[in-house]
Amino acid sequence: MKTALALGIGVVIGVAIWLLGVEPFWATALAVPPTAFAVLVSRLPRATDIVWSSDPPPPGSISTAHASTLASRLAEAAENPRRYQERFRARLQRLGIDAAEMPDPAELAERLRRVE
Repeated sequence: MKTALALGIGVVIGVAIWLLGVEPFWATALAVPPTAFAVLVSRLPRATDIVWSSDPPPPGSISTAHASTLASRLAEAAENPRRYQERFRARLQRLGIDAAEMPDPAELAERLRRVE
């Protein structure tokens, strides 16, 4: 619809130029650039058009991500005690936490799941 309106405007411009006394060939030649511009403008999306989109998702808590990751790793470690001894106890000792006072991996994983 917009394109047809733009072409109609071009025809009106060409007829107006022709009525002013210009030869039909030159009237057409002079009407083509404004017509092409009007067609181009009618095809472009407007900058003021409303773009409907949903709100972005709320950011998740980084502690939730860490707790869920740690809970799943502790659940794996509960199935493999050697892994718990090699990985978690050594890292806890480097942090200055006495691993002997910590609950077993299955209980610790359950506590972390409740934190999520």
